[in-house]
Amino acid sequence: MTEAPQQTLALRTLTDLVEIVPSLLGFHPDCSLVLLAIEDGVLAVTARVDLDEVGRHATAAAMAPLLEQHPDATFVGLAFCEHPERAWWVLDDVDAALPSTAPRMLAHVDGERWYDHPADEGTPYDAWGSVHLAEAAWAGRPVRRSRAELARLLEPTRTPAEVTASLERVAARGERLGEVLAEARALVAGHDDAPGELDLDEATVLCLASHDDDFLDEALLSTTADNADSRVALWAQVVGSSVPNCAGGGLVAVGVASWVGGGGALTSLCLEALDGRPGPAHWVAFLEMVNRHAISPKRWEELREAMAAAEAGALVS
Repeated sequence: MTEAPQQTLALRTLTDLVEIVPSLLGFHPDCSLVLLAIEDGVLAVTARVDLDEVGRHATAAAMAPLLEQHPDATFVGLAFCEHPERAWWVLDDVDAALPSTAPRMLAHVDGERWYDHPADEGTPYDAWGSVHLAEAAWAGRPVRRSRAELARLLEPTRTPAEVTASLERVAARGERLGEVLAEARALVAGHDDAPGELDLDEATVLCLASHDDDFLDEALLSTTADNADSRVALWAQVVGSSVPNCAGGGLVAVGVASWVGGGGALTSLCLEALDGRPGPAHWVAFLEMVNRHAISPKRWEELREAMAAAEAGALVS
């Protein structure tokens, strides 16, 4: 399940809601159930799950975290699918899973029209040229054509020979761990101030540093809503320039930053990429928790303060 942060809605119709979904997710959904919880005119959460993962009893299980977190919300369920029978099968399950008193809007969306009941002739919408996509692009948040395209942000961009050569160059400096960590801290701070492209050796330094628990905790706990987008770009470069089995720290850093910035879809992809790879266990568990329970990024300040306090307490003891 993926989710997005709270934001004020300037939306008047279901067409507006259908058209804004890709900019909320960061990609155009397909074969997906998208659930929006709206409270007092505020979009509290946007969640997406593959249609293959819901249906029958699985639909209620998938929705349980949303109902628990937002019991007074109005729920909008959108089934993005070319096949109406499949879409309405899942939407009927959504309807049954919601409390009888919960306000709801349900629609099948096929890429050209949305339908609010199986016999509806449909209402056209603009899937690729809406004002919401333009606003996302203007804000520097491109909307990918598919979830698979978004996943390419986490794919290797360097050959094994290039990565090996970079590791040898960094090792040849003869720097102590403290010097490597200091350089990594400077790279993170510099990227916050002036985001840009890392060279391969800089990415290698950050990859090495991400295996130090104290450095990684410091880097992740310094992530904020203001620097989240630049941190996603930074750590995605590290992931792309690392040996896959050594990219666990970078993947967690991308996952945390994307969640804090509202890109829960990329957080889910990071968790999928971490499956079977070594990674910092407490941060992997954190990402699994916020993903499974649809925790709003609005709670990040509260959560990171608690985590920082716990870390400080551990150091004192």
